[in-house]
Amino acid sequence: MEQSEVPDRHFKFLVFGIEKKGLTLPKQPIQTPHYTLTFEYFQTARTFHEFDGVILFQGIFEQFEWRPGVMGSYLHHSCAQDELDKRNKEAALLRKKGGVLCFLLTDEFVDRNDKGGNFRHSDLTKHHLNYYNFQRINFSVRDTHLTVKVDDFMKFLERYGAASSYFRNFNDDLDCRIIAECGGKMTGMVLHKHDYFLPTLVPDNRLEVITEYFSVLADSLVSSWTKLFQVLPEWIDTFLFDEEKGLNSERKTLAARMKGIDDRIECLKGYKSILALSHQELVDSVINVFRDGFGIAVDPTDQLREDFKLLDSNKKPFLLCEVKSTNRGVAREHVNQADSHRERSGFNPDFPSLLIINTAVKKARSVDEKDQEIAREQVQHARRNNILIIRTVDLLFLLRRYLAKTISRDEVVKILTTNSGWLRVNQSKWLVLTGDECEPSS
Repeated sequence: MEQSEVPDRHFKFLVFGIEKKGLTLPKQPIQTPHYTLTFEYFQTARTFHEFDGVILFQGIFEQFEWRPGVMGSYLHHSCAQDELDKRNKEAALLRKKGGVLCFLLTDEFVDRNDKGGNFRHSDLTKHHLNYYNFQRINFSVRDTHLTVKVDDFMKFLERYGAASSYFRNFNDDLDCRIIAECGGKMTGMVLHKHDYFLPTLVPDNRLEVITEYFSVLADSLVSSWTKLFQVLPEWIDTFLFDEEKGLNSERKTLAARMKGIDDRIECLKGYKSILALSHQELVDSVINVFRDGFGIAVDPTDQLREDFKLLDSNKKPFLLCEVKSTNRGVAREHVNQADSHRERSGFNPDFPSLLIINTAVKKARSVDEKDQEIAREQVQHARRNNILIIRTVDLLFLLRRYLAKTISRDEVVKILTTNSGWLRVNQSKWLVLTGDECEPSS
């Protein structure tokens, strides 16, 4: 640290919960003339706002593990929610008094699973990254080739820097200063001069390595924090070059367009989730397909939780929908349950009933593998019971045709309410099969 960078105060840092990363806490604080590093366990009674700054690793409030299940292995997620809520409040108090948080980014971000679970708020690091139009994206492989943009962090990142993710900022209101990049992509930054995010390896679990790691990091933080970067005053923006007004307007237009694109892609991905989900999550997503995708009103308040009704313009039901999921194919019991639920819901046997089924939930690894045949006897059984079977992959193909305007909403309703058997839909056509015909090749 150069003489001009020597701070005129002594900084107190809390190094929090490093045992969660398999590291042994030093028994004594690390002290220098400029700072003290105090190491505390994850369950410590010490509070964040007792200190000037807190250093912690990404992901210590959540845990992911693959567990065996009846239908195959699945990703289990858990979160120390009470501890997270408490520390989030303490972090707010720390920032209010001018302190800093330093998040050490060591892993990819897991924000969702294949069942539609949302984990964007299950870690303190994620909480402090959840800004509007601020995206986090994982690299396919960890990258150790960092370009350090701030000299204060050169020594630390040259020794320990490694990035598993990068960030894209489309938020003009976010004070974001780049610390490091990989291939032109932002991998380390400081937000609002309070929250540091540094891409790093986890140090070896040896006392001398841990001591050096956090000492070099603290030197970097103190140097950066003391200078507080050179902030330009807002009044200089009153001087405008001729092209600035147009550029600023174009940037706002592009940011709004990008948000619209991102929102639409997320919406379409939500529709596609019916290929992978099961149970109540599948029901909710199928309802979303009809309500938001096709624009058909839905009454989801059936006593039978796998049932819902489609409503006409007068809010009267015109189609009863039964949603099922299976790791195999359509079985006779699925048709029987749809018929039984229609009766228990008080409808006559001639009332249109739709059996929506997600087949091969765990077995399928591609859209092609989802396209499983339905046994002829099950199609015939559905036909006899005035039930129309539609697989989730058929429903998506039907939605794709509707969104491409090759079929109207009225035509969709007519198909669903005037047929029974199996509605098979693919990229080029739709066909109602009754089980009595020879199935043509797709």
